[in-house]
Amino acid sequence: MRRCLRSFWESRTLWLSVLIPIAVLPLPLLYPNSIARCGYCVIVTGIFWVTELLPLPVTSLFPLFLFPMLGVMKASDVCSSYVKDTLMLFMGSLVVAVAVEKWNLHRRLALRTLTLVGPQPRWLLMGIMFPCFFLSMWMSNTATTAMMMPIVTAILHQIRQSRKTSSEDDELTEQNQNDIKLTIKEVKNGKIEDDEVKTIMPNRASDEDKEFASLAKTFSLCTAFSANIGGVATLTGTPPNVIFKGLADVLYQQYGETNPINFANWLILGVPLAVICFIFLWFWFQLYAQGLKCFQCFKKGDESYSAVKRILQTEYRKLGPMSFAEIIVLVDFIVLAILWVTRNPGFIPGWSSLFEKEYVKDSTPAILLAVVLFFLPARPPRWLPCCRSKSEAIMLEDGEKHPLLRARQRQEALEFPSGYQPILTWKLVNERLAWGVLLLMGGGFALADGCQVSGLSKWVSGHLAALATLDPWVIGMLLTLFIAVTTEVTSNAATTTLFVPIVGDLAVQLGVNPLYFMIPCTISASLAFLLPVATPPNAIVFSTGFLKVKDMVLVGLPINIFALVALNIACNTWAASTYDLFNVPLGFRINSTAMNLNDTMVYSINSSLPLNVSVIS
Repeated sequence: MRRCLRSFWESRTLWLSVLIPIAVLPLPLLYPNSIARCGYCVIVTGIFWVTELLPLPVTSLFPLFLFPMLGVMKASDVCSSYVKDTLMLFMGSLVVAVAVEKWNLHRRLALRTLTLVGPQPRWLLMGIMFPCFFLSMWMSNTATTAMMMPIVTAILHQIRQSRKTSSEDDELTEQNQNDIKLTIKEVKNGKIEDDEVKTIMPNRASDEDKEFASLAKTFSLCTAFSANIGGVATLTGTPPNVIFKGLADVLYQQYGETNPINFANWLILGVPLAVICFIFLWFWFQLYAQGLKCFQCFKKGDESYSAVKRILQTEYRKLGPMSFAEIIVLVDFIVLAILWVTRNPGFIPGWSSLFEKEYVKDSTPAILLAVVLFFLPARPPRWLPCCRSKSEAIMLEDGEKHPLLRARQRQEALEFPSGYQPILTWKLVNERLAWGVLLLMGGGFALADGCQVSGLSKWVSGHLAALATLDPWVIGMLLTLFIAVTTEVTSNAATTTLFVPIVGDLAVQLGVNPLYFMIPCTISASLAFLLPVATPPNAIVFSTGFLKVKDMVLVGLPINIFALVALNIACNTWAASTYDLFNVPLGFRINSTAMNLNDTMVYSINSSLPLNVSVIS
């Protein structure tokens, strides 16, 4: 019987994949309209996303066959949702990130930061957090955390070894002292009691183990949490931000308006908010560490930090001087960031004004700078001896090349017999690019388009119209709290995809600027610090074995609360002035009434908020 149950449970993917669609099937059968049919697609896709019965990218393909078969959207319209301008923006940034990873530019930055920090533990903590925070602004926070954790593990290993050596020396000294005391006591009393020996022989191993365990928890959690916060700072830093940009574009186009969000003005909101949360995170981890006394691993005169610093400096020296390829990737990265910021800064005309209006978007420089990496050389031309390739730059102390480097050069010679090697090859990009994330985002855009076309978003937001009795800032706080709780157990990209279109339509119905609700809900989807399943960085640090779930909840809860409060303050202060959040765009005010009447919804609007909402049956 037990074997049958085990076999049944192991095949749950098979029978649940068949059972779930059948269980939800009565919805479109009992209510044969476009809203019910789209609701069926959303419910089935959402259940598969939350339970992860199938890989998330595979589930993201459901709209491609569900929407056409149920008559929600044409197949050509659904497919176009998977290739949007916002997706190309994200793909371009991912390609550049692959180049950064390929040539270890991110590792150089991380090691360089760690070698520059001071001997105090708080600065070593900063040396771990800042590279994760900064790199996550421009590349995947998953890749950043995966890169940083081996470095953190090496630091912790070195601290443990140093403390172990120091502890053994101290115990030996104390043992000798205790031997003298015991000899005197034995001569005086004639015998030694066992309990007296235990009292005289102190054991500090358990205390030191606790100190080290606490330090390992602190360093691991700060790695994941700083990566989560860093992704909020830029529009391409995390998938929810990119998904929000695409959803907002669709909503604004529906009402004949232009979405004001771009890479440059998002920095005005994201960077200060991320920096505030980062500083709080740094101080909170210091308080947490001092409370657990784990910084006692670094005592005055102790060699722990000196040993750690030596190993970090050794690892950094192994990288050698910056190679020609690293310089090319760095220049490409800087040029891309400058082009993003200066395309349409707002206070002055950007370089996009040189072209046809609305023709050039943030995806344009992203794809351009990604493409050039496929033909720029990774090694300098033979007529340019001022730069050396990475293999030529790394030498042993006696000036000879390491055998592994010679083997690498031979491999490069076989792979590129002509001597020409591009920065990126398609084989490398195909292996490392997160294609699944692109499919996940495309599926989200398809679901959002289906909800808009079928009227499901308006139907759901219409049932939330009772919130009109509350002030908009209270509604925004409640929505962000709901999203923050939901994203702890679901993918942040899936959470953004399912809820941001609904809150956008809710804002329109309540006479509020859609961005006033959409922005905080989007950012709150990235503020997940409580559970390992909440974000990939959380899962990565949890897999090291240093943490328990209760550790993450204990440390993450204050961070979650502070971040949500800071987010709502930001949306009501500098973000409100940047995007004019307290005023509703003209297109939403003029067209909302007419469009809602066509959808059998009648609104009585007084000034900026509706007095009543009624549904004509």
